[in-house]
Amino acid sequence: MNAIDKSLRVLIVDDNRDGADALGLLLEALGHQVHVTYGGAQALDVATTFQPDLICVDLLMPEMDGCSFVKRIRLVSDFAKVKIVAITGQKSDESKAQAMKAGFDDFLVKPASLDAIKQVLESVVPTVAPAGSTTRGPMMVSRPNVAGRLPMDEARRIRNKRPSRMLTQAESEAAICDGIVRFQEEYLGWRSEQIVSHFIKDLLVARIRGALTLAERQLGKSLSADKGRDLIKDSRNHLLELARPMLESLVYEVSGVKVLSMHHDISTLTGEEVILFSLVGTPRFE
Repeated sequence: MNAIDKSLRVLIVDDNRDGADALGLLLEALGHQVHVTYGGAQALDVATTFQPDLICVDLLMPEMDGCSFVKRIRLVSDFAKVKIVAITGQKSDESKAQAMKAGFDDFLVKPASLDAIKQVLESVVPTVAPAGSTTRGPMMVSRPNVAGRLPMDEARRIRNKRPSRMLTQAESEAAICDGIVRFQEEYLGWRSEQIVSHFIKDLLVARIRGALTLAERQLGKSLSADKGRDLIKDSRNHLLELARPMLESLVYEVSGVKVLSMHHDISTLTGEEVILFSLVGTPRFE
């Protein structure tokens, strides 16, 4: 089976943003689903929600290096056997030995050749099961009878009709999507229909695709890659902090559980945003 005949979920962890984004574009061109993060600590949270089949990690990163990352993530049962590959500029045999001892499955030296990358992809078995069989992870949970968005007014009406006054998980996730659309309209003057949200125990993950405004895209192009990216991220983070009470109120209204912390990340290359809400407890659903 060729790499293009199967779609993998690939998580890239590298503080070199241009290199990470370039690898992400290559893997997307080969037909895979990609999420790029620029630090090990952040990637630990993202991996839990993204459920990757393959993780590509740089070795030298600030705060948490690649070996520390792989040691940490291998302690999580879901990632004990996930393929993790070091892609690094460190060429020495000692670096490779340390990486393999830490828990990496393979070791590639930058710039990795296309053939080497394809060989790695070929060696990975997707965790998405064939049709009709059991799938792994929250990304694969079906949501029958609920559209991608459930208007908040309709969610309130449904809840008020039930003795428990609770929504199902699918209804709650759909209502969160509607609330984020309203947030975009009010604070960003932008509306994105491509929103997915899901609860994982005491974590709520909202993924927003194609949410950059035209002005932000032009801003990113007018400056250097790093400056444009950082400026857009800073402005989005500032807007989210201003709107944080509204977003926390939205999550509380839908789930009945308060928000403990909120983390935001955005790829100015793909326009995808991820907002992670850590909750004080696990929501109860109908």
